[in-house]
Amino acid sequence: MPGSRTNVIVIRGGACGDFVLTLPAIDAMRQAFPGTDLHLAGAPDIVRLAHPDRILDHNSASLFPLYTCSRFLPEATRALFARTCFVLCYAVDPEGVLETRLGELTGRDYLLCDPRPVPGRRLHIVDQLLQPLQRHGMAVPDPVPRIRLRDEDRAWAERLWRQLRLQPPVVALHPGSGGRRKCWPLSRFLALADQLQRRGCRILVLHGEAEADIAATLQERLPPNCHLLQPPRLLDLAGLIDRADLFIGNDSGPGHMAAAVGTPTVSIFGPTDPQIWAPRGPSARFIQAPGGRLRELSTAAVLEESTRCLQGG
Repeated sequence: MPGSRTNVIVIRGGACGDFVLTLPAIDAMRQAFPGTDLHLAGAPDIVRLAHPDRILDHNSASLFPLYTCSRFLPEATRALFARTCFVLCYAVDPEGVLETRLGELTGRDYLLCDPRPVPGRRLHIVDQLLQPLQRHGMAVPDPVPRIRLRDEDRAWAERLWRQLRLQPPVVALHPGSGGRRKCWPLSRFLALADQLQRRGCRILVLHGEAEADIAATLQERLPPNCHLLQPPRLLDLAGLIDRADLFIGNDSGPGHMAAAVGTPTVSIFGPTDPQIWAPRGPSARFIQAPGGRLRELSTAAVLEESTRCLQGG
């Protein structure tokens, strides 16, 4: 019975930045289905950024059958969707397997959307992700991704600030990215850290598990009194960035997180198109390397843009 259905499900795989760019669509789902629980399927540490009512592990045994051609759906999968009134799924489905499964589980109460940019269109990816909902008649309350932190999400950063006795301005640098081709040379980040420190900034350099290859180099070559940090959870990273006065990084997930918590952000773009992929937010800026060639982007150019942000320009 439709009246007994009490949740909506959003399925969004991919990396952290992909999820953050989906937050306006998730907010639109919340508004379209008031009084229902929000279930998010994806990587648990990532989807936790939206504080859903329930987290569904994208790799769980109950969700895996959505992507298989098996003749029968397990009872656990059917039970997962039994009280679901609508499913929004962002996925590539070339063989139509996923669409068949969603139709079997929900009838017509689902939207399956390809999250990849449309070739030849330079539409910002947030707007592209929202278009299927708008065509379905859903209102979009806010086309800007927003991470709404709770007190417990800020606790790790607060302890860090006290431990390191940090005073503003504090600048968070993230020299990594999901792809090497999107990384500004590490030597430029090190020079930028030195120049900002000479101007009175306290420098926090951030890395994650995927950037272990550069962590050792950073540890050896960072200017004195710079702090190399690996926050234990993405929500801890979000809390740290929220506490900082400025975030500077490559085209990567933490840059989208910075814009989504409202921290002034400078994102460095090389070969990717910022018109499609730039972080979106009132305090988000980007600087693109000449011709998309990151080695041709000088430290001075990024320092100038960063200084302008710190001065509120």
